[in-house]
Amino acid sequence: MMFLTAQGGFLGPFAWVFGKIMDLIYNLLAGSDGMANLGLCIILFTVVAKLILFPLNFKQQKSTKINMVIQPEIQKIQKKYKDKKDQESMMKQQQEIQAVYSKYGTSMTGGCLPTLIQLPIIYALYRVIQNIPAYIESIKAMYAPIAQAVLDTQGSKAQQFMIDFVNDNGISGASYAMKTFKNLAEVGVNNIIDMLSNFGVSNLNSLLDTIGKSGDLSSNVSQIDQIHSFILGINISEAPGYHLSWALLIPISSAVFNYMSMKISSKGQSDDVANNSMMKSMQITMPLMSIFICISLPAGIGIYWSASALISLLTQLGVNFYYDHQDMDAILAKQMEKAAKKAAKNGGKKSFMERMMDQSAEAQEELEKQQAMRKNSAASLKNYVPSSDAQKAVDENKHKQYKSGSIGAKANIMMNYNNTTKEEK
Repeated sequence: MMFLTAQGGFLGPFAWVFGKIMDLIYNLLAGSDGMANLGLCIILFTVVAKLILFPLNFKQQKSTKINMVIQPEIQKIQKKYKDKKDQESMMKQQQEIQAVYSKYGTSMTGGCLPTLIQLPIIYALYRVIQNIPAYIESIKAMYAPIAQAVLDTQGSKAQQFMIDFVNDNGISGASYAMKTFKNLAEVGVNNIIDMLSNFGVSNLNSLLDTIGKSGDLSSNVSQIDQIHSFILGINISEAPGYHLSWALLIPISSAVFNYMSMKISSKGQSDDVANNSMMKSMQITMPLMSIFICISLPAGIGIYWSASALISLLTQLGVNFYYDHQDMDAILAKQMEKAAKKAAKNGGKKSFMERMMDQSAEAQEELEKQQAMRKNSAASLKNYVPSSDAQKAVDENKHKQYKSGSIGAKANIMMNYNNTTKEEK
């Protein structure tokens, strides 16, 4: 289960740690002149999360920077094999390029590995933001009486009541929670809180009116409204939607920051890389995707997405500034020294990529051998001349009568056809 049950499975420990951080930040803000505002809490939480992930991000950007600097050596190899399109030449080209990467202790995918490592952490972060009451006890306490009122008034029909209410009111932000909620054998207070945490304040008021509890629990809704109110009157529990409002600033800023970050990260790369169609496509699709996510989901998710994109942009600018004022020759020399020591330590053991290259080359060599063998076999069969005994057997069988439709009859027809064809030639 992935609700007030909290996040379970492999991601559970990550979500638990970030949930504790979120809870600590919220309580510190709440105790500081009553600044219990979830929008500000999410921004500070994003900053802390980015600081935790900074070593991995820095390693990724360092690898990318080194790969950009060694591009002239890569391009020299590519130029060498520019007009050679045969499989052997292409394989040699890849091996020589891999040798360059190995020399500097990096790889073609060096910038991707830290990103892959971060994926489960980022998803756990997202789950904490998406289900805040599961990790902040004081916020859960605001929703609990409302959830209990739904159970008290609806009884065994509470599950279907909530499903119908979400569908009838078009609460798109609860669509993710709905997937699991619909399949529960029995719902409790925690499960209903998971649904309610995706409601906007207007939906909560409407819910209380429907169950006849608006007078009793209006103070809870007021508390929830207060902690979800952000700048310019934006309510972070509600999705901006496709209508004109201040909340649209969140998806717009997310798209702008994402685009600028990707643009800056590609600055200074070689023409071959900068003009790569995939890179260009990502510079457009990623910002567009961020707009769609931030418009469709509650604004709190959008704030996290925008803040994350802004911090990534500032980090990229900082890393670029740092390396622009460093002696890259000295850095490359240090990288070569580290790579040489690592190779010596491994006793000359090849890297994963080198082993993959060798296996690919061996497979290609084996394929070429098989093709040559098949070609030689075909040529031998074509030039084959039967011996006198074999020819005598053929002549004897030429006019032999077989039962119509039998295998022998069919074989005889084919043999006679082949002999006739040879005689005509």
